[in-house]
Amino acid sequence: MNSARIVLGTAQLGRDGDAVAFALLDEYVGLGGTVLDTASAYHLFRPGIRSEEIIGEWLRARGRPPGLAIVSKGAHPLREARDVQRCDAASIRADIDLSLRRLGVEQIDLWYMHRDDPRLPVADIVGVLRELVGEGKIARFGCSNWTLPRLREALALPGQSFVANQVLGNLFCETMVPFDGPNNVALDAPTFRTTIDAGLTLDAYGGTADGYFEKRARGDAPPSSYDTPASAGVADRISAIAAREGLAPGHLALAFLLHLSPQIRALIGPRSPEQLRQSWPAGAIELTPELVREIAGAAEMHAYI
Repeated sequence: MNSARIVLGTAQLGRDGDAVAFALLDEYVGLGGTVLDTASAYHLFRPGIRSEEIIGEWLRARGRPPGLAIVSKGAHPLREARDVQRCDAASIRADIDLSLRRLGVEQIDLWYMHRDDPRLPVADIVGVLRELVGEGKIARFGCSNWTLPRLREALALPGQSFVANQVLGNLFCETMVPFDGPNNVALDAPTFRTTIDAGLTLDAYGGTADGYFEKRARGDAPPSSYDTPASAGVADRISAIAAREGLAPGHLALAFLLHLSPQIRALIGPRSPEQLRQSWPAGAIELTPELVREIAGAAEMHAYI
């Protein structure tokens, strides 16, 4: 069972009201979920989103379930100054303290640098994070949306460094619309191999590709990030394989991601308990190595196998 590696992404938490948010968190834990992924900057993305605050309120109301890990992120630019990087020591510390207050916890289990500032030495950033581990505010730290050269530089440092890497990753990462600018990083084969070979956890966000297959089944337009002829070809081939195997194509896509490596965790971002229940069965699907290779070929991801 790979369901334990399905992470609840909470970038939408609060968008549909607190009651829906509480119901979603209840459902995730009830299904056996063990990791909540949030960020101090999520409230900047859409009106109504209060991800960390709602998680904190939920923890106080329900009590923290045994074994539930809290993952958060910081060092993201502010809404009023999107072009101003915030990877300096003061900003890192301010964001971690803010997250601790919002969440109502004494320590964050895994804290990610949400962004990078290539002008700063990697050693300086890692040094601040090591201090925060020593102070007990975070247990471990990782990088989110960092380029491969900067990740490799961090891994080459002596001593404690990143234990996890978070990038966008799904069945369409090789055929999607390329990101415009340095703020987001999509998984590619070299990043995949470096992360796995270094023994890091690979947190792949966007695991359902914004509900690509569910939207396709309804006749809706594909999500803009995946609206390419190459991605449409991937979808056609995956749908054919899924039909042959008697599986929903969205489940097959998510199961494939989890089968690429036991170090991968798939982040999904449902807005409701119903959407969560739709994706959850993917964690129970077992794929043969032959089928994984076939899916990799269909997705133009041969280099990942």
